[in-house]
Amino acid sequence: MSEAWVLPRKVPRAPPPLCFVVQILGNGQTENKREAMSESKMSRERLRAEMRERRGFVLPVIVFGLLVMSTMAVAMLLTSSDENRSARAMREGSAAFYAAEAGLNQVYANWDSAFHAQVDSIAPGDSLVLDWTALTGGSQYRAVVHRWHDSGQPVYELTVEGRGPGAQSGQRMLSYMLTADATAGYHLQFGSCCSAAVTMRGKADIDDFSRLDGHDAHPPGWEDFCYNDLHHKPGLLMKDSTQITIDPNATLDGVPPLKQGSSLSDTDFEYFSGFTWQEIAAKASKIFHDGEFTPRPSTTVDPMTGELICNTSDPLNLGSDDPNHPCFDYFPLVVISDDVTFENGYAQGIFVLKVMPTGWGSEFDLEGNHEMNGLIIGKGCVEPEVSSDFHGAIFVDSKYRNLDICNTDMDYDMNDGDPLVHYSTCAVDRALVGTGLDEWAVAQEPGTPTGVQLLSSRGFGEVLR
Repeated sequence: MSEAWVLPRKVPRAPPPLCFVVQILGNGQTENKREAMSESKMSRERLRAEMRERRGFVLPVIVFGLLVMSTMAVAMLLTSSDENRSARAMREGSAAFYAAEAGLNQVYANWDSAFHAQVDSIAPGDSLVLDWTALTGGSQYRAVVHRWHDSGQPVYELTVEGRGPGAQSGQRMLSYMLTADATAGYHLQFGSCCSAAVTMRGKADIDDFSRLDGHDAHPPGWEDFCYNDLHHKPGLLMKDSTQITIDPNATLDGVPPLKQGSSLSDTDFEYFSGFTWQEIAAKASKIFHDGEFTPRPSTTVDPMTGELICNTSDPLNLGSDDPNHPCFDYFPLVVISDDVTFENGYAQGIFVLKVMPTGWGSEFDLEGNHEMNGLIIGKGCVEPEVSSDFHGAIFVDSKYRNLDICNTDMDYDMNDGDPLVHYSTCAVDRALVGTGLDEWAVAQEPGTPTGVQLLSSRGFGEVLR
């Protein structure tokens, strides 16, 4: 028998041992753990890197925040300091202001009794310094009086510096602008007018029993309203004293009676303290043109009070010489135009003679017991006659543009009876004051102090020391 080949029987493989399976599973878990550990390590590295990156960004933010907080703290401190300074400034400024105000009022109230003599001695442009004066509570003030104007009604600036108590007190300066009352000075000089009872250029005739006197005299009944001292003047001051005719019965008197004014020129008669005679005439409230008039005072009743008052609207009312009359202080500024005659009445004020369009000057005649007090100025001729009585000054020129403007009339003519022309400082002063022209006149005498008037006030120069 042949040998037969027998395939070996395939023996089934036994399953792996459990420990081996466990080992294999364990190895897989280990790998997973390793992978997890690796990922965790990488996460930690990334976290560390991010933290390192964040540490580089956070530091400037923190520094910036500290800077902002520090700035806010400094601002709060400064604000608090400013509030303290502001409160202190208000407190110290108020103390200084009241000190300055107290000083201002004290000097102003005692101007006449304590300071008037010193103020009168101040030259224009100079100042009077009144030293520091202590007030209750430790405050103090210092005053300075400065004089501004060199002519006319004086104007002063009273400046007072006030300080509060203490070394760190405030300072405040206040000032008043003041002017002396019009009656604080007298014997008023209005331009070149008036240095004589009559001042003129041209020819003069003093005829019959006429009287021209430069001795200062008050108008009758005015003695209580005039200064007691008198200022005597020449009776007649003229450009050429050879052009005068005097009747043996006439009287020419004064200090001296007749004086030649060789220096008299157009300017003396053209300008009055900065005004031309035309500008003065333009301010006039009344005009008399070509005719005969009898001025007399008149009154009316105030509809509000029932009081008797001066009727200034009456064209013929030119004031009153009676101190008890309502028109006693009424002095109008009047234009005399062409040929005007006042007769048998009363007038006071300033009268301006006007040059006519024809080139002739105006003629002003005083006749028939007419009484008049004040000032006559301008261009033309004046004729006091027939027992007329004038107190004040006459300042007229019969020349205009080098022409004789009085036609065939005498430039200054006193005739027909016994007319009187008497120089009077009081009449001139009252006329200038009454018309308001005293503001531009210059007082030759200081007069009796009567106080000052307040023009304006202001505050300036507030500082904190």
